[in-house]
Amino acid sequence: MRAAATALVGAQFALGCAVAAYAASAILVGGRPGGLSLVILLAAYVPYAGVGSILVAKRPWNLIGWVLLGIGWTFAIGFLPMDATIEQLQTLTASPLQEVIAWLTKWSVSLTFALFAVLAFTFPTGRLAEGRWRPLVRLALTAIWGTVILSAFDPVLTIESPATGAGVEVPNPIGLLPPGIFDAIPPEILALVLPTILAASITAIAGRYARAQDLERLQLRWLVAAFGSIAIAVPTGFAILAASGPGGGAELAWVPAAAAFMLPPIAVGIAVTRYRLYEIDRLISRGLSWAILSGVLVAVYTGAVLLLQTALGGVIQGQTVAVAGSTLLAAALFQPLRRRVQAAVDHRFNRARYDAERTATDFADRLRDQMDLASVSGDIVGVVDTALRPTSVGVWIRPSTSTTP
Repeated sequence: MRAAATALVGAQFALGCAVAAYAASAILVGGRPGGLSLVILLAAYVPYAGVGSILVAKRPWNLIGWVLLGIGWTFAIGFLPMDATIEQLQTLTASPLQEVIAWLTKWSVSLTFALFAVLAFTFPTGRLAEGRWRPLVRLALTAIWGTVILSAFDPVLTIESPATGAGVEVPNPIGLLPPGIFDAIPPEILALVLPTILAASITAIAGRYARAQDLERLQLRWLVAAFGSIAIAVPTGFAILAASGPGGGAELAWVPAAAAFMLPPIAVGIAVTRYRLYEIDRLISRGLSWAILSGVLVAVYTGAVLLLQTALGGVIQGQTVAVAGSTLLAAALFQPLRRRVQAAVDHRFNRARYDAERTATDFADRLRDQMDLASVSGDIVGVVDTALRPTSVGVWIRPSTSTTP
């Protein structure tokens, strides 16, 4: 059963990678405004779903893995290309797949922020912290998830028009709620829902860090840094938009925020590898290195596509040559980057493996020049204790059986 569950988790991770890659290629080829930020968010699927898949496969009862997996999937499906026209969506004549994509586009963003709130309130144990604030936290999470569920079944979907980029209202094919359910709420308040959820999540993780002690504080430190980066990057995006004027910096304004949203799963991976959280540090070390490698290769691929399109746009027709050249470049860099990234991750985070290997190597070098048996015996005990941390250790040396004629 465990092998079948692991295979199923691996299959969904591969499927998510294919979905995110398809959406990224459609954004790049279609020249969608703000495409670079969207591609970075799509690439964020890899660290979220990578770390989440490992946690789900090895610790399925822990909520953190499922939350990371859910966030990864919201990034993968939230930017799928929509081929149906506005008229087809308004008259409910679009294909079922296009209706589903329009529905996911409507509420996947709010679902992402709700999952971030759960991560902030429950990491690292997967449960709400005990204390006098627990009822208030439950109330906040209930309000957040209630808003998300209501928006999913709202009779009206507001989607972005491919032609104008403005929001257009279309009927929700599964709008089970009565019409006008959100009409009593001022639009200004509705616009503040997602920023409020993000601010509450950042406040929650910062408050838990301030109250945490010892090992839990060290584990939370990395996630606090990741959420802090998001707290800085999002206002930076608004500042860039305000400074550049309408349409001036839209392409690059949200790149810092998109990159910051990739940090929480990496922070969870670091907490696992450095402080043996969930006792699967070696698996997370491998998953973290693959996530970093995937992110670097996606960045190289995206940059190469944009560069080749800019440099050769007047010579070639279409994007086939740019995509093919970028793919070959990413494939050529795969093995060298994999070795270097894995060595760097092991050196920095998987200290148990790195220190054990270094200790054994140093002992072998010393053994070449060691002649005294008592010193060798003591050195062996020290090396084994340092590298393996056994509960007890002893050395047995077979006595010599020299024979005399």
